[in-house]
Amino acid sequence: MAAEIGVPTVRGVQSGLMDYGAGVIAGLVYNTVSTFTGSGLIGGAVSAALASSVTKGNLAPVIAVNMGFRTGSMGMAGLGLGNFGMPKKNGNGNGGGVTIPTI
Repeated sequence: MAAEIGVPTVRGVQSGLMDYGAGVIAGLVYNTVSTFTGSGLIGGAVSAALASSVTKGNLAPVIAVNMGFRTGSMGMAGLGLGNFGMPKKNGNGNGGGVTIPTI
């Protein structure tokens, strides 16, 4: 199914701003709760559950999935299990991985 692109409407802009605001509030809740619970597997799950519970409708599962994806994408370090699965740091403190030359 192709995405539909249209002319912005006042209702669409308002809806987007409200979704953005809900995301900001949920992010603040997540940050606040994770200072107490930690950001490992259990603490991240508790933080995501509380953050998604402050939103209504379709946003709650989106927030929970995004927080779970964030934890999983960080690899084992995101689960509080060391640096397994994370890119190694190079000498200047930046992560390893692909280097893109600048022109």
